[in-house]
Amino acid sequence: MQGRMATDLNADDPLAQVRHRSPQLGRVAIDYGILPELTGFSVKLAWILGHALIMRELGDSGITPHRFSMLEIVGSNPGLQQTQLANALALSRPATTLAIDFWEGRGCVERRRLPGDRRSFGIFMTEKGETELGSLRFITREADATLTADLTADEAKELRRLLRKIHK
Repeated sequence: MQGRMATDLNADDPLAQVRHRSPQLGRVAIDYGILPELTGFSVKLAWILGHALIMRELGDSGITPHRFSMLEIVGSNPGLQQTQLANALALSRPATTLAIDFWEGRGCVERRRLPGDRRSFGIFMTEKGETELGSLRFITREADATLTADLTADEAKELRRLLRKIHK
């Protein structure tokens, strides 16, 4: 019976399968001090849950939220140079190179010389990359919808608006 009650409770919680990744602030005997009052701490906890949801869906594919973000930027901005891509995602040059190499190795992106500049390369999506990006967008949207399932559509929109005010 106890297992059934836990299952019934989990049915009401869209994050039940990943909630163990984030501390349960109100359910433990640990005093978190001022942490629960800090916006950054709350954002961190939400990030942990969102990351866990996406990783659960991606499984052992080698694709991470970071790599998805890279592919999304390339797909939305064909021809970006590596430096521009690194700046867009606040990544180091080596981290950007590794992510580009990952997607290039899978046949999803390619480096092409940019017209008028023999030294510069742009990063472009391949047809296979566009297909992969479509699948990843679906997975990511589903995970995001699960993350915000306890919010109304207007609340989720307002949350994103408020967070953009912070990271603008």
